[in-house]
Amino acid sequence: MESWVAAFILAVLGLGMAQVVAAARFRARILRLAARLHDTPATRDIEDRLPPIVADFARRAGAEPGAGLRVATFAQDGELRLRQGGRFAPTVAWQVVALGRAGFLWDARQSLGPVETLRVIDAFVAAEGVLEARLFGSVPVARLSGRELTLGEAFRYLAELPWAPDAILGNPDLVWRVTGSDRVEVRLATQAGTARVTFTFDANGDVTGMEAKDRPARDGSGRMTRLDWRGRFGDYRQIGPRRLPEYGEVGYDWPGLGYEPYFRGRIRDYHVAP
Repeated sequence: MESWVAAFILAVLGLGMAQVVAAARFRARILRLAARLHDTPATRDIEDRLPPIVADFARRAGAEPGAGLRVATFAQDGELRLRQGGRFAPTVAWQVVALGRAGFLWDARQSLGPVETLRVIDAFVAAEGVLEARLFGSVPVARLSGRELTLGEAFRYLAELPWAPDAILGNPDLVWRVTGSDRVEVRLATQAGTARVTFTFDANGDVTGMEAKDRPARDGSGRMTRLDWRGRFGDYRQIGPRRLPEYGEVGYDWPGLGYEPYFRGRIRDYHVAP
C-alpha cells in the first residue's frame, strides 16, 4: 500500500512540475514575441500623407510626427466570450503595439479566484498571425496560424489604431482614404491579402465607431468564414502621455442574428517607448 501511495505522490509531483515547466516556456514565448515588437522600426513623419481629420485626431491625442517611437504598451480590464452566444468572463490583458510597422501582442488571462484558468495570446508579429490558448497557462487547448488568421490579425491592428495615435502619424505602411464627411478608410497590405477598416468620427473629431467587411472569423461550429465586423470607442480622457478612448468594444454581425460583441473593456497604464 505504501508503495502505491508513494507512486501516486511522485506522479502528482511530476505532473505539477511538468505544468510549471510548460507555463514557464509559454511565458518565455510571450516575452520573445514582445521583444520582436520592440525591435521593429521607429515611427517616421508621414503626416503630409494623412487626411486632415486623421492627422488632427492623432495630434489632439498628443502624438508627434517623427518622434522615433517603437511601441505603445497598456493594460486592459474587460470581458471576453470565446464563442458565439457564450457567456462573458472577466479578462485582464497586457498589450504591446508596434508604432512604426504593423504588429501587436495581446496577452490575456481569465481567472477563478487566485487560480489562472486560461491564458490567451493573440498576435501579429513579423507579418504573421498567432493565436494560442492554454488552460492554467500550461495545457494547450488551441493554436492557430495561417493566411486567414494573419489577415484577421491585420484587421485587428487597424481597428485598434485609436489606441495607437503615434502609429497613425508614423507608420508608413498604412494607407488612408476619406470615404465620407465623417468616415475614413485605412488599409494595410499583407502576404495574406489587404485588410481594410473604416472609422467614423464625431463632431469633435474623435473616433467613435469602427467597421470592416469580410474579416476572417470562425463560426459557431469552428469553421473559418468571413463576417462583417464592427466596434465602438468612447470615454476619451488622458491616460498616461496620450488622450485616448478609455472604452472599446468589438463584435461580429452574425447572419440572421445581427451584431453581438465578444469583447468589451477599458485600458489603463498607457506608455510609449523608443
